[in-house]
Amino acid sequence: MTPSLVGAVFERPSTSALAPGSSKTGFPQAQHRSQNKKSAFARAREAKAAGRGEEPPVVVPSSPAPPSVVPSTPPHVTTEPSPSDDWRAQISRENEARVGAMTEEEREEERREILERFGPGIGDVLKKVREARAAAPSLKTSNSASTPVSPSSTRPASRAERKLRDVYVYESAPPSPRKKALALPPPDPSDKEVVSLGQYSGKVADEEPDEGTPEDIRRRFFPSAPAHNPDLAWMDDTLVQSASASSPPPSTLRFDLSGTPIAAPLHASLPTHLGLHHHAPDADGVQRAGYTLDDVFITSRSGVRAQRAAGLRMLAGVARWVGAVQRGDAELDGALKVAEISELKGRVVAAGIDALAERGALGVHAVEVVWECVVGWPSGEEALDVDIEADMEGVELGVSNTAFPLAHLLPQIVAALQTQTESPDSASRMRILAILHRLARQTNEIATEIVGTPHLISALFRTFLLTASADASAVHLLTTLASSTRANAQTLVEPADALLRFVTTLPPPDPELLIGTLTFYTALASYGLYAHIAGTTHMQLAALAEYVLENDVADRKLSCAWAGLLEAWIVCAVDPHRTTPEHEIIWSQVAAWGWAADVLALRERLGVLHDAWGTWAALWRAEAAWVEGARVNGVRTGEAERAKCVEAVKAGFEVKDGKEHLVVAGAITAFAQDLNEIGRGGAGKLKAFGTVSRRSLMAAIRLWLACLPPAADGPLSAPPFSLPFAQLSDLCAKLVTHSLWARVPKCGPGYVFYRPLARLLLVYLRLSQRLPDVSQDCLPGDEEFALQIVQEILELVTPQWAHGRGLNVPQMMWDRGGLARATTLRLPASSVAFSSRDYGLPLPRDWSLSPLDHLLRSGTSSVFAELPSGWDASEVDVTRAALLFTKIAREVASRFSFVDFVLTREEAVFGCMKVFMLEHGQAHEDATAEVFRDTVVGRFMDDLLAPYTASKATTSESVSGPPLSPVIPSPPPQTQPDLEEVALRFLGPSTPFYQYYTDFVALYDAISFAHPTFARLLLPPTAMRYAPDYRRHLWNDFAHVLRSVRTEPADILSGDIGEHLWPVDTDAQMLGAYMRALVKDGGAVHGFLRLVATHHVACNIWPDLREGTGREQLGEERAEKLLQAVVDQGGLEVLREVSTYRQVRGEGVELPPRCFELSAEVKVSRLEYVRRLGGETVVQRLEGLLR
Repeated sequence: MTPSLVGAVFERPSTSALAPGSSKTGFPQAQHRSQNKKSAFARAREAKAAGRGEEPPVVVPSSPAPPSVVPSTPPHVTTEPSPSDDWRAQISRENEARVGAMTEEEREEERREILERFGPGIGDVLKKVREARAAAPSLKTSNSASTPVSPSSTRPASRAERKLRDVYVYESAPPSPRKKALALPPPDPSDKEVVSLGQYSGKVADEEPDEGTPEDIRRRFFPSAPAHNPDLAWMDDTLVQSASASSPPPSTLRFDLSGTPIAAPLHASLPTHLGLHHHAPDADGVQRAGYTLDDVFITSRSGVRAQRAAGLRMLAGVARWVGAVQRGDAELDGALKVAEISELKGRVVAAGIDALAERGALGVHAVEVVWECVVGWPSGEEALDVDIEADMEGVELGVSNTAFPLAHLLPQIVAALQTQTESPDSASRMRILAILHRLARQTNEIATEIVGTPHLISALFRTFLLTASADASAVHLLTTLASSTRANAQTLVEPADALLRFVTTLPPPDPELLIGTLTFYTALASYGLYAHIAGTTHMQLAALAEYVLENDVADRKLSCAWAGLLEAWIVCAVDPHRTTPEHEIIWSQVAAWGWAADVLALRERLGVLHDAWGTWAALWRAEAAWVEGARVNGVRTGEAERAKCVEAVKAGFEVKDGKEHLVVAGAITAFAQDLNEIGRGGAGKLKAFGTVSRRSLMAAIRLWLACLPPAADGPLSAPPFSLPFAQLSDLCAKLVTHSLWARVPKCGPGYVFYRPLARLLLVYLRLSQRLPDVSQDCLPGDEEFALQIVQEILELVTPQWAHGRGLNVPQMMWDRGGLARATTLRLPASSVAFSSRDYGLPLPRDWSLSPLDHLLRSGTSSVFAELPSGWDASEVDVTRAALLFTKIAREVASRFSFVDFVLTREEAVFGCMKVFMLEHGQAHEDATAEVFRDTVVGRFMDDLLAPYTASKATTSESVSGPPLSPVIPSPPPQTQPDLEEVALRFLGPSTPFYQYYTDFVALYDAISFAHPTFARLLLPPTAMRYAPDYRRHLWNDFAHVLRSVRTEPADILSGDIGEHLWPVDTDAQMLGAYMRALVKDGGAVHGFLRLVATHHVACNIWPDLREGTGREQLGEERAEKLLQAVVDQGGLEVLREVSTYRQVRGEGVELPPRCFELSAEVKVSRLEYVRRLGGETVVQRLEGLLR
């Protein structure tokens, strides 16, 4: 028999255990070693010496044992290796075999990977470990005693021979209590045959707790600890069992360690070993499985890094789940209300932002949390697919940034990028890049904040582009930022040189980097920026052109990007004054570099299959840009360039098997098929709807239009080359009436997929105007058709239509029949139309205001004689309808950029003047009967004039710019008629507009009572571009009404306030009027009129404001008189404004109070001028203001 593994068991003498004192935590209180008089080493040595002389008693077995003698002297030595040694040896043998089978190249590659992952010091670490393992003893001595052991006191031999590797250990297994003995059930109380043996009156012993339970541990090891310690309540399984199935379900969401919601029925049944009970019990005292949102947030703020990382990991899972709910991939639990989602998002992203800059797993999980909130968590009412959103370039997603504290997030991203530079993690880097890209696409304001964040752009270049493994996604982010605003693009011009290395390295290591760089340069060129790089790198660009022409690039992306960049630079060269700075690229350079020849050479290498259509579209756009530029800068309007282009492509378009002909025919067929197959759907189905085919058709039509002769006033004798005009017409007619237009998203960015469709219709409209069978205008004789069009338009204007477009129309308009009353505004009879040029087709832009003409001439108008018998509309009703229809017509025309049909500023001003002139010559006993005092009429006039105010013409603090409102498109300034020309159609050649204006001012004086809109209409004719009679009439003849005009500069009906300030008024009569307005009654004028008077007086006094007229002596005399008058008669405020007023012509109009901020140099020069010009009194009054 083999020797027993376990020696004899000896029982030491029992002593009374000294129970430790109770602590509030439930565990024995720790005692510092400094509190003992003797060290632990000394106490152990004394205990060993005290027990050395005693021999442990021999335990005598209860039954005789078989004769078996076990040697007691030498201790038992075990040579059996441990399981870990066996595993280590086995793994070592496998590794040696694997290394032996490797080649030298594979070994070198593995060695390089190990050094990259663990650093160059890993060799020394492995050497030390190997030496320490070799120095360890090979045999382990067992601790069995030397006393003979009876075999009967040990386990059976079969179990003693078992090894540790033969036993399977269940990980995280809960403690299994001992099996309870089965007890008989008590007898049934209703059984009368049961005989009672009496009642037990003794003391019943307490039931022993199950082994391994918290109570068993307390009794065995901590007998003095209290039985019910609340600090250890989390260990008690009875709390989990107390939440029975009959208890109501929890009212809050609970998540596991991965952030996945736990079903409510499992909250009370999951075991404790899963790690889901390490939190406080609920309000009802029940310890349920899973963590609530509050528990997760508390854990994510823990001071222990491991706990905080676990909390952030759960938050990432929570955000992922809520994102799936909003996308419709998961269901929303009733415990989380929809209104709470936005608040939850703010809390989750705040927790992730705080840990972004942390290192290790903590930072990795923080980046994941922010990514899930920004990228994976959809925002807005419509949850779009991630793949669909990725293609929505060129449009703002329009998501509010209230959930993202950018002021804290963006600096944290800069710190996170610094951390990634020191300890890179590829997944986290890509997530950070995706976060920035998504934020940049939301709104232009967010993109501006990204570009303006200190060190963020440089960190992007350093982390993603200036490395050996550059990422093309970073270039895409730069393109998005540059596309947001011109200011952002100008900021990105400075570091743009760093991307040139992707252009000069051919063949490119990563084609996506080259394509992204060309696209980024195209975005800059769209603003006229960074065009000089075309001249700096023209040799490298020539090499790139050769590479594109000589290599068949996969999916033609590089060819499209190259042709698109050439197109943008050619457009910049057409007008070099439009670039920033000017003349960065000029047309002679483009002609010398031979870009046109390179583009035409590309067509020889292209096929006609579907994958090449995109490249054909880019090629045709570049050719069209070249021909259009040659029309402006070429000899004889680019006749030679146009002929060369037509010669190169004519055969391809007209021959049946020509490449261009096959591409256009295939695109028409594919687009028509898409129109037939597209069904109901949103942005997802429009994403791929005819994208390549419609771009090809647009490019072909644009090239056809560019090749037309420049001065084709009449129908063409012959087109430059043939296109399938009939098929294009049928296709566009089918598109314009297709049902897909009824599904245009009313909100959200999905409308971007409709823009190419509308653009195709616009290009076809330009084409149809040049075809021989299409007329541009409705001529006399087409009145019936024109009347039908007007009738159909008026029938479309309903309350539902107005509400859907955000037009605020009072209900009383619809109660009276709305614009249906306007159907009586029919065109004059044919005899009148042909006999008078005042009526006819095409209609003028202000034709919708013609009812006011008939109201003003109601006594002689033939329209009123032909009204139906049931007509009962008043002047107020007709005026309301006319103003509303004019507003709607203007909004529709401006929405579709019909510039030639949009109401101009002068036409709107004159139309509103007609409303007030309805009271001319009328006698009203009650002022409320006046038309312009009607609330609805007043509101409609204000709405009609709002886009033409100075505040709409510019968004800067200084009001300047072109005399056009950017909100409402208008004809070019040189073709826009002034008020006198506009009034000519109504007044006729016999009545000048000045007479109409004098009546208008007199009417204001009589009945206005300082009506604000009435007062605003007095000012447009007083601009300096009109005759001085208008200004004299208002400032001199009716000077007493000036104090009632309180119009502010921002409300002036002008696109440029400078037209009221320059040229400086030097008329003596007007200067006297300006002086009286300033000094009378301490300054009787306010707002805009005070600015005008101060400007002209100051500009006639100070030399730095005075314009050169060649009559300096007269100017000096006038300046001396004006200055003396201001000092003698003006108050302190007037004196301060005149003495400190400044304005620079051509640099924008500075408004108060900025126009009164004078530099020190100008103050010194003006004070010297006063000393030279004025007397001692003048110097004393102005010296304090000009110091």
